[in-house]
Amino acid sequence: MALIVFVLAIVLFVAYILPRLTGGNAPAQNTAASTSATPGATSAAPTPTQGAPGVVPPAAQGGGTAPSQSLTETRQPISENKTPARAEKAALDTALLWAEAFVNHPDNVKPEDWLNTLKPYTTDEYFGAVLTKVDPKSVPQTRVRGGPAATADSYTSSVTVDIPTDVKKLRLTLVKTDAGWRVNEHTEVD
Repeated sequence: MALIVFVLAIVLFVAYILPRLTGGNAPAQNTAASTSATPGATSAAPTPTQGAPGVVPPAAQGGGTAPSQSLTETRQPISENKTPARAEKAALDTALLWAEAFVNHPDNVKPEDWLNTLKPYTTDEYFGAVLTKVDPKSVPQTRVRGGPAATADSYTSSVTVDIPTDVKKLRLTLVKTDAGWRVNEHTEVD
């Protein structure tokens, strides 16, 4: 029994713990199943199946070695979006315009009219995936009660901003695109 426990401990260490200690982020994979019995034949490299949220592995982007911009046009390369920087005035201005449009939803407003006021300040991805599903009648905020304040999460290509309203603060994440700063996410915070 002790021998079985010892063997299992070694297998777990080699398969799960050792790769993490040496910088790998996934358990070792059994490559024996992917080798070919034909001499001289090679198998394709395994495709990464997991990564950071919002990151598409290059193999899933079209198989090329250069990252494709067609799937997530507003995402910047990692080396560019993690350089701390002071929030640009243009980002703060866009955040305020977006927040003012977001809280402006009279009882008789049509959802498409409300969405049209948000569209110029929103990334296409976020607009299509999230905002088009929001009913303006479900938005509790009705007034902006102050200017935008950048949080510590401010980088050269993304900025997080808090804007006080009559209910809760809106926390907006803006990304720098070819068209300028655009809101790519919003939440409510106390």
